[in-house]
Amino acid sequence: MMKKTVLAFVCIIVTASAVYYSRIPTSDEPMIQVASQLDTKVDKDSSRDTFEYFLSGLGEANLDTLKHNFENYNEEQASAYKLDEDLFQRFINYRATLEHIDSNTVDKLDIGTLQQLIDQIKSIQLQFFTPQEQQLLFAEENQLREFALKQIEIHLHTQSAEEATIIWEQEIDHLSPNLQLSYHNASLLGQLQKTKEMTDQERYLANQELVGTEAANRLEKLAIDRAEFEETVNSYLQQRDEILANSLLTIEEQQSEVALLRNKMFNEKQVRRVQALESISDEQKLSNNKSI
Repeated sequence: MMKKTVLAFVCIIVTASAVYYSRIPTSDEPMIQVASQLDTKVDKDSSRDTFEYFLSGLGEANLDTLKHNFENYNEEQASAYKLDEDLFQRFINYRATLEHIDSNTVDKLDIGTLQQLIDQIKSIQLQFFTPQEQQLLFAEENQLREFALKQIEIHLHTQSAEEATIIWEQEIDHLSPNLQLSYHNASLLGQLQKTKEMTDQERYLANQELVGTEAANRLEKLAIDRAEFEETVNSYLQQRDEILANSLLTIEEQQSEVALLRNKMFNEKQVRRVQALESISDEQKLSNNKSI
């Protein structure tokens, strides 16, 4: 139980954004997504969720690209729904500053240290945002973090796990329904993220305990599908490189061979995502060649 409590605390140091399934954009639309987001739509639940959505592509694309994607998206919105681009930049700066915080202190289960961590995060928030903006962007997150600290205090000051559970359930009952749901979701997300580091069998059993057999089966299928897709993409990119390196073919013949290979290995819905991955692969090779 204590391990799950710490996971919940770590998870809400920075809240993850949600992703929703949608259509794949047509080629004449401005690019607003990285490859892994092509079968999703922008999370519009709040300004914070929208900011997190675009920044979730970091690592797959550089920060300038993600900012450009956000600007393209924002340009398409009606005036009443446009987001503050300066606020987005300050959110980026805030996130960069958070990376310098040593979250390993969470594992020490020292109440004083954890409270200092919470106070430090709030202080950083006020370096970049007004109190009103802090409330808008981080109110729920800050509440959840304080609540997670309260849970740790209960476990440290009770004589048994049963007593801690009773007191904890009483604390949860005092929360609003929305905050109860947010806490449970944040805790569950942290635990599910940890299972990715396990072996296949360990991951399945852990997921089964967390979300039940039916949901664990769905998660396992998603993991298998993702692994198979990545394996197919790697094979495709290798064969594509061989075609493009064939000097006996003209450029037109190379492109034709690549198109045939792509359509053979992927279905129509996957093609646009694969083309985006091709661009990323080409950019990485170009960058590597420049650095040599």
